[in-house]
Amino acid sequence: MTPTIAIAVPIGAYHPLLRDCLASLAAQTPRPVISTLDASRDPRAAAVIDEFQQLIAYRRVGPDSGQTAAILEGWEKAPGDILGWLNADDALYPGALSIVAARFSDRPDTDVFYGHSVIINDDHEIVGYHWAVEPPSDAILSGCIISQPSCFFRRSAYQAAGGLDASLHYTMDWDLWTRLWTNRARFEFVDEVLSRVLWSREAKTGGFGSRRRKELNRIIDANNPPARRLKSRVGFGLHHVLEYVAPRAIANAARSARKSTAIHGLGRSGEIIGEAQVPLVHYRPNDEARLMVTLDVGGGSVTVEAAGRQAALAQSGAADLTVPMKAAEVLNVRFRAVGDGRARLKSIRIG
Repeated sequence: MTPTIAIAVPIGAYHPLLRDCLASLAAQTPRPVISTLDASRDPRAAAVIDEFQQLIAYRRVGPDSGQTAAILEGWEKAPGDILGWLNADDALYPGALSIVAARFSDRPDTDVFYGHSVIINDDHEIVGYHWAVEPPSDAILSGCIISQPSCFFRRSAYQAAGGLDASLHYTMDWDLWTRLWTNRARFEFVDEVLSRVLWSREAKTGGFGSRRRKELNRIIDANNPPARRLKSRVGFGLHHVLEYVAPRAIANAARSARKSTAIHGLGRSGEIIGEAQVPLVHYRPNDEARLMVTLDVGGGSVTVEAAGRQAALAQSGAADLTVPMKAAEVLNVRFRAVGDGRARLKSIRIG
């Protein structure tokens, strides 16, 4: 039997990507049970929600007690065997929920299922993968190795682990993963992209103020021996500096120096390791797209290919490709590094 998937969409403020968020849910099979919790009272948010009203099982407009409380309300009001949530600037990839539904149907012992996310910046450029994501292990107790919009879980396992902690504002997702893990929930991972996530300099996860540090420390101290706690704290601090504080060149150099497994051929700072690929999607009403792929090329060359169109760069710059690209369909952009030089993906803009 195909499980019912309940997705809560908390909206604290209007975001231009809200339409993509709801359009990505509308494109899914099976169709999720959607709840929108709009605390913004912004007429622009209301207009977007109106556009998808026939898909929404529960809609609330008005103040709430914060994001976590809104998510809890959404799950309470919208039934579903499998739970997840998207922020207003997140979006699922086409076919994501069919993968999720099949895994939970085929493997009744799976409690938590997650995959990769691609990251976009404030200019809505794709800059690579969420590099912290990795298969399940005890590492989840000292660092958040799950990208929340790409994670789904059984309501029964969620309830058994105690549910979301409404007192947390920044770390309720990681706190939940650690409690599911210590409660012996069965985690499964798929090496596929399930969502797109905005890493904005304005995002609350980018902050490192006292309240977020307090929440992080609570989880770190509860789940790690003393020797591990310092390393975990340093890791979160370094992430904040590299993603939100340090100049890009310094941040890239520091990331490249750290050991990390490439995701689909891309390293932590977008290094192209032999051959790499990045899946793209858009939710606009056009069937053609202009791709501007910006690369750092230091020796050798890079071939860029998408939908049968190719371009080659022998020096740093942008490859410009116009390709057929229908809404809600995945287009894979492939990269092949030639020669002994280094090459790094900086961004992909869909025009």
